[in-house]
Amino acid sequence: MFSLSSIQSNNIQSQSCSSLLFNHHHQHHHHSIISTRFHHHRLLFPLRAQNSDLTTSTNNNNYVDLDDNLTRLDKFSKSLSLSNIEENTSLNPLLCSNNKLKIAIIGFGNFGQFIAKSFIKQGHIVLAHSRSDYSLIAQSLDVHFFQDPNDLCEQHPDIILLCTSINSLENVIRSLPIQKLKRNTLFVDVLSVKEFPKNIFLQSLPKEFDILCTHPMFGPTSGKDNWKGLPFMYDKVRIGQEESRIKRVNNFINIFVREGCRMVEMSCSEHDKYAAGSQFITHTIGRMLQKLGTQTTPINTKGYESLLNLMENTTSDSFDLYCGLFMYNNNSMEVLEKLDAALDSLKRELFGQVLQKLEKRVEKGSRLVLPTPNFSKKIEKLKVERKELEALS
Repeated sequence: MFSLSSIQSNNIQSQSCSSLLFNHHHQHHHHSIISTRFHHHRLLFPLRAQNSDLTTSTNNNNYVDLDDNLTRLDKFSKSLSLSNIEENTSLNPLLCSNNKLKIAIIGFGNFGQFIAKSFIKQGHIVLAHSRSDYSLIAQSLDVHFFQDPNDLCEQHPDIILLCTSINSLENVIRSLPIQKLKRNTLFVDVLSVKEFPKNIFLQSLPKEFDILCTHPMFGPTSGKDNWKGLPFMYDKVRIGQEESRIKRVNNFINIFVREGCRMVEMSCSEHDKYAAGSQFITHTIGRMLQKLGTQTTPINTKGYESLLNLMENTTSDSFDLYCGLFMYNNNSMEVLEKLDAALDSLKRELFGQVLQKLEKRVEKGSRLVLPTPNFSKKIEKLKVERKELEALS
């Protein structure tokens, strides 16, 4: 494939691109001569032109203005394929953007599409691969979609971003042709648990690869308007000491800084401890409300509206995610047991208070004691339940 590197090393015999720029600004009296041979009389070269398509010449008939040549060269470079543009701009500081990243998203579902929009908005190049064909959606987002992971890895992305489900992460990583990637590629995950992907990365990836574990604690629903103030957790698990690798990981983190996220750097183990007591319990309560058949009413209070929103937000995620939050976070079982114990404790406290009040009223013979004919049966039932709860404790 025709590339800028082939132009610079093989076909421009008299000057490099950088020397052309130097001569243009500092040596107006010296003219560099470049002539072009066009196929089918087209102004721009074909995408796969051969090395003979750009040569130097001393023929007076082929003299053209230097500005003209630079303009044509610029147009020509823009017509090259994505891979060659990136390959050559990385070698030529005059053509590259120091902060631009080539990010490959593995798992281009709802979250992958959601996060890709901000990457594109900030000027990064986004590639994507998924089991399902999202090529049309990718095209609408200006994302380059690859159905074959081999083709994606051959593009040599700077970053592999795993946006898969928790349950499929291990299989996805093991199926990637990582031998086709650059040796120091940065791997990043966005899963809701952190110790699990960290261990998978360390076990599966060569030691030359960098590892960043992250958790954007928001999604397409909570972050649909903007990400300002939303927490973004990250842990630099393994980053090489070379300046370029440190700069790369910081450039990726800065994507979320620019979006206004509240940045939280902490270890993966700390994250899982906090997440079990916050995210997992939130999802649990939301799904319990769904099991109760909770619905809106004509007399909703603000608190009840909050519960309805909680139920909607949590149940809109897949049950597979909820299972993952439980299975792959060692702290989740403890939280679930504490939730059961808390409900039992609350019931004991409630039943105890109610029984005391009712028994006092019965003793006084109050007419308000028996709101229903079966009230005495209810008292007996509460006593039995209280004894059962006390026995369990």
